[in-house]
Amino acid sequence: MKKSTVTFFNFGVLLLALMVKPWSANWNTNAILDQQIQITPSLAQTEIVRYDGSAASDETGYAEELDSLGIALHPGNTFMPESDGSPRSLNHCKSLVYRTLKSLPEEPVNHLKNLTLYFSDSGRRGLGGGDTVILRCQNVTDEELVGVLVHEMGHIHDTGVLQGSLWSSNSEFMDGSKTVKEDDPSIDFYSLSWTNEDTMNLTATEEDFVSGYAMTDPFEDFAESYAYYILHGTEFRQLAQENAVLQAKYKFLKNSVFDGKEYVNGEEQVDVNARHYDVTVLPYDMAKFFAV
Repeated sequence: MKKSTVTFFNFGVLLLALMVKPWSANWNTNAILDQQIQITPSLAQTEIVRYDGSAASDETGYAEELDSLGIALHPGNTFMPESDGSPRSLNHCKSLVYRTLKSLPEEPVNHLKNLTLYFSDSGRRGLGGGDTVILRCQNVTDEELVGVLVHEMGHIHDTGVLQGSLWSSNSEFMDGSKTVKEDDPSIDFYSLSWTNEDTMNLTATEEDFVSGYAMTDPFEDFAESYAYYILHGTEFRQLAQENAVLQAKYKFLKNSVFDGKEYVNGEEQVDVNARHYDVTVLPYDMAKFFAV
């Protein structure tokens, strides 16, 4: 049987524009994080608050709830000079961040200790890994900002929550200068398409990935698949029916990351022979995601 052809959407343009890279778990964050790390309370102890008043008052309420999660919030200028944003803009961004975090599984949110929100027309849209996320809140749509944050929380789950034991032997995978341990649960996901952080399996094909950006390395493969699972679960299941590797990735996420939970979001019908470059810019129902 002839192998199906995979079409990537506007690959070159989006490659230049994406600018989402993993924040390596072992990077030194002291240079940009100048506030004392706070202890994050369990997400289970903080019930989600839903507001039904005016948009402005709702935003203020959600923004204040973000402060209650105990995550150390760092000013934008700790990452980029003159990027703090106005109080109104910060309120809006914080409200979106809070509603996103409360719609995600507890483990990665409880693991998040440091959050920097910065305001610039350019620069990386997001950085995430270990216990830290940096997010650009300007020159992105609300849906895109939420999509990027979900992607970055995928890095938190991968490089922060899922960890091997200190006494385990080293695997072939390196996360920056840190060796991923053999008993790290993420190895089971990486190995579906990768032999190490730079090299795909000889049998890997474009159809084995949810996006073009997922083909960058195993860490982006995980984060893109994580975001696709949450924001485009219906589509992911359709692709998985046609591809054994994607089916294995979906099952890993379902059983090892989401504790059996599945999401009903995304298009009912999807072209199984096509892939977009970047999951975070695909249209989805943000209201349905927040209602989870």
